Amino acid sequence: MDSAPAVSPSHRSWIVTTAKVVVVLQVLAIVYVLTSVWVTAVVAAVVAVVALAVRALTRASRQVDRIFEEELPRQ
Repeated sequence: MDSAPAVSPSHRSWIVTTAKVVVVLQVLAIVYVLTSVWVTAVVAAVVAVVALAVRALTRASRQVDRIFEEELPRQ
């Protein structure tokens, strides 16, 4: 039995988001246990900056792809 079709595409987005949040929180908890509050705050800030940069670059990439599709003729 294949369980992949059981998850509809509309549910995948929140499942993936939830999984990413759990992983990030676990990493921050490990950093907190092994170091101090200040180091954990710095790591959390770095994770947030990287996540925002990836999101912005992904959005820009999609926009550039859309512009190229509109402007360049298909061959």
